[in-house]
Amino acid sequence: MNLLLLLSALLSALTGGASAVRAPVAAHAAAGIVASVQAEVRAARAASRPQQRVPRLAALADLGTTTVLALPAVEPLFASRRRE
Repeated sequence: MNLLLLLSALLSALTGGASAVRAPVAAHAAAGIVASVQAEVRAARAASRPQQRVPRLAALADLGTTTVLALPAVEPLFASRRRE
């Protein structure tokens, strides 16, 4: 079976390599000459970041307070371990 696969690969390599060496089609060569157009040159725009607002005093005062949420476990910790 491997011999058949090897022979098939060799045959396709030999026949495929000969078909790759072809002369370019005249229509494609002519289209390449006609379609050569100068690209428009534009000045590059400088990238800028959006302006950030200055934080208000009331917003800065709230930064010191923290809220702690009590989140109960959905499943107990021992339930996630594998039992063998």
